[in-house]
Amino acid sequence: MSLRAAVLGAAGYGGAGLIRRLRRHPDVTELAYASRRWAGRPVADAWPHLAGAVDGAGDATFVTPDEALDGADVAFLATPHGATAPWVRAARAAGIRVVDLSADSRLDAGTYATWYAEHPHPGDLDDARYGLVEAYRADLPGADLLAAPGCNATAVTLALLPFAARGDLRDGGPPVCTVLAGASGAGRQASDGLHHPELAENARAYKPAGTHRHLAEIERTLGHAAAQGTVHVRGGGAGTPLPVSFTPHLIPTVRGILATCSFAVGGDAREADLVGVLRDAYADAPLVHVQDDPPQLKQVTGSDRAVLAVRLDAARGVATAFAAIDNLGKGAAGQAVQAFNVATGAPETAGLALEGRWP
Repeated sequence: MSLRAAVLGAAGYGGAGLIRRLRRHPDVTELAYASRRWAGRPVADAWPHLAGAVDGAGDATFVTPDEALDGADVAFLATPHGATAPWVRAARAAGIRVVDLSADSRLDAGTYATWYAEHPHPGDLDDARYGLVEAYRADLPGADLLAAPGCNATAVTLALLPFAARGDLRDGGPPVCTVLAGASGAGRQASDGLHHPELAENARAYKPAGTHRHLAEIERTLGHAAAQGTVHVRGGGAGTPLPVSFTPHLIPTVRGILATCSFAVGGDAREADLVGVLRDAYADAPLVHVQDDPPQLKQVTGSDRAVLAVRLDAARGVATAFAAIDNLGKGAAGQAVQAFNVATGAPETAGLALEGRWP
């Protein structure tokens, strides 16, 4: 296969992750870099790490989104929520497969309106397929509109999905999930809260008490798993959203998400059995690794994998599932490319990184 790919939002952090993966993807032979702000300037002006790259990527020129879509086979949209839906429509009208990294294709119209705003093209959402491959794999082959999940949603959902499918999350109150997230998840635009003197040597909760938008994705997918009794769910299947208590925290790192999710278990629970649930659920998932010890961020930084673990506090009847991902890898660009691979029949890990960067 020989494809021309367009990256809209190529000057943002999500766009940089897409550039890295698509440049090495075996099926992508031409890549267009789109940015309104940087149009007409060399790619290396926005991304100095590509200056002098052997394939000339740094010498390429940013173009406008319209120019990037002209002749494209697939468009990866790393553009802001609310502004992406019109580009989804334009690309699909031109016969282009779309992978949307924003929230504009992730939810049904009613849920989107609750968490974001009225959707400008609600009819388009019927064709969207949610790209959490480990859960919705069967929905993806042949799909021409793929919605890449949110980064926090990915970590929490992967940690809890097998236990939701087994029915472990129905009793004992909502699972309580704490997420530690790196600052790059907020994007490239400067803000007071991300100013180095305020971010360094600091940590703070944000969007607490059920106000984070990714919660809608988490609860929907876990609800599907609980209703269908499997981690391999279908998006159109039954399922009432499964409540989760979710609080993210910003920590002074650039990349990475560490999710810690606790839920009540019965008195006969055994840690070995809980670990076995995770291992069995992800036995055929090439981008998920289950281990005995709680994961570390450096295991996944720069990679497209998720590392999971679970521990049992038998004395208190509480199990805690852990997930670590790179928010720009498995949480964004890597996951988008993974879903694209499954949709097109390419090897699932094509263009992706399986190893983190250590130290």
